[in-house]
Amino acid sequence: MNSINIFLLGLFLVTSYATQNKTQFIATEEWQEIQEGQPIPQGLHVRINLQTGMKEAKLLEKEDNNTQSTASLSTVPGEGLQDHGGGGSALPYDNIGKLKEALENIPGDDFKFNEEELKKVNQKYKTYEQIKQELKEVNLEVKSDSDIMGALFERFEGILKSKNQAESTVKAQLDVMFEDLLYLVHQIDNAIEFIDRQGIEKIIWPSLNQTESSLKIHGFKLLGTVVQNNPKAKVALFERNGGSILLTKLSQSSNSEEISAGLYAFGALLRKFPYAQSELLNPHGYSLLFDVLDKKIELRVKVKIVKLITDLVQDYEHATTVADVDAITRGRYESTQLKEHLRKVEYCKRVGDFFHQNKAGFVQDDNLTEEVVSALRSVRVGLCQDTWSKCPLFRHTLLVLRNNLDTRLSEWSGDTDGRTYLKEIQQTIDQFVEELYVKEMPKDEL
Repeated sequence: MNSINIFLLGLFLVTSYATQNKTQFIATEEWQEIQEGQPIPQGLHVRINLQTGMKEAKLLEKEDNNTQSTASLSTVPGEGLQDHGGGGSALPYDNIGKLKEALENIPGDDFKFNEEELKKVNQKYKTYEQIKQELKEVNLEVKSDSDIMGALFERFEGILKSKNQAESTVKAQLDVMFEDLLYLVHQIDNAIEFIDRQGIEKIIWPSLNQTESSLKIHGFKLLGTVVQNNPKAKVALFERNGGSILLTKLSQSSNSEEISAGLYAFGALLRKFPYAQSELLNPHGYSLLFDVLDKKIELRVKVKIVKLITDLVQDYEHATTVADVDAITRGRYESTQLKEHLRKVEYCKRVGDFFHQNKAGFVQDDNLTEEVVSALRSVRVGLCQDTWSKCPLFRHTLLVLRNNLDTRLSEWSGDTDGRTYLKEIQQTIDQFVEELYVKEMPKDEL
């Protein structure tokens, strides 16, 4: 028993010895409070409940050795405790002497550790100052987005200058760096700061000028994220002649992933930005886009050009025909003369030829079939109706796709969802055919 417990026990025993007998205490197997001055029988388990401050007692059980509560001070009665009242047996004097001796031996303020013991303690435990220093060293410094961006700029510059690092190591570092930058510039204010810090000149253009394809892809994606849904960033990019440079870099690429990322950036710049459309979608700009359709790249990437033009036409029609669009916005879109320019560059004929030339690829990919048919159908009215309705090859391609789906559905043994999806594509083609040719075409006509 330690010194504090002995001290409390001593106080308890002395107080018990001085109290007066009252009502007889009847013990049970449950803890019961002992009233002030109430005598208790010999051989009980007695404790002071530190939560209530009251004395309690119960019958002593044989297997009760480990049931003492951490919230109370318990004592197992022996020869030194005959009664809890003043009228009981007296507390033996030899026990009182031992108690006094124990209390006197409690260390005071002048207590000193043995030097050897102190050394062992110091080796086993760290001092408070050591703990504070270690916490300070591992504590992560809170940095602003601006601080992080600045550090990423420095890291990119260091990576480009490094000549001794293995290529895989450089690629891994760049992947992490661009991922962090993409996260930051998703926020409009951070995208503006990225441009103000000359991120276009210091990171994006150098990336697009590299021979490593993965770095070009990073540059295109970062640029697209910077300007997406961010009018201020779009204007800032144009002030740096960024639109023309972007279109040129896109046309120079020959890798599917590069061109896909470049189209993402180009589309992000053009959408909801009529000024960019006026400046970039001229005969030269359309020529560069149409050249992509002839490159040996994946068909899914080429379809992105068709979908981009469709998105721009739909935005144009909404801005120039919906009544609740303000006059300034309507005027800006009308000034692009989007449809007129598309007719001048014969977009409908060009994309119709592309559709026919790649019919075998569309037959093999249901998703691409759905995407391209939906995109073409959306620009039929007011733009391509006349051209496509008079083109036998365009009609032939639609019927090839339609009859392929009809044959597959007649032999279908897959799940219900797959059948439903094919049926929806088939119905879209049927509607497109009817809209173009005003009459239902025979299913077996090729």
